[in-house]
Amino acid sequence: MRILAIIQGHYGERMVDTWRRYGSEGWQVEALRIEGPLPSMMEDPSQYLPGEIPQADLVVSLGEEPGVAEMLPDIVKASGARAVIVPVDNRAWVPPGLGRQLERSFARQAVAAVFPVPFCSLRESDSEDPLIREFAHHFGLPEVELEVEGERVQGGRAIRSAPCGSTYFVVEELKGTKVQDAEERAGILHHNYPCLATMTIDWQFQDTLMHRAGYFTKEAVKKALKG
Repeated sequence: MRILAIIQGHYGERMVDTWRRYGSEGWQVEALRIEGPLPSMMEDPSQYLPGEIPQADLVVSLGEEPGVAEMLPDIVKASGARAVIVPVDNRAWVPPGLGRQLERSFARQAVAAVFPVPFCSLRESDSEDPLIREFAHHFGLPEVELEVEGERVQGGRAIRSAPCGSTYFVVEELKGTKVQDAEERAGILHHNYPCLATMTIDWQFQDTLMHRAGYFTKEAVKKALKG
């Protein structure tokens, strides 16, 4: 599978590094950098596209301003992609109105699309598209296995990591932790990675997306400890 990640800075760079390191051997992950800042109003987003856009099967938008999201229909068309993931780790990057506009545009293009809020909420069941499901099999809602001896965590592995790679870090750092402390420590480790989701209170969940992401990590550890 050819994955094209649209990036602007460290947020996207860290994702791409994680997928290249831990993703499927059959993946080809390329990054397309969009230089910013972009104008707040763009009558024709295609004017700001890079000169050459690689061919891809799946596009993942990791832009850090709404102008990048506005470019996505043109990027998807030029790349030949059949599916797109538009994570919402910050509502300012993909405002709700723009998200609905993108949904309609992708539907007209017959392109499968998902908008996980935040990125690490992505599940295979969120889409019937095989490309999105393959990505979500490896990266999305965290799932872990933990080895416990006596009262302490002795090791483990990430079955599915958050897309930023934090789950690998959490599992490694939990070694030696008392079982009774593991769930709470997992939440702390997740924030220390650090999580790049916004700390702004979200209108939909009445909590920050960073806290929501931390909850997913804690739940993965809690479930693993229950066996």
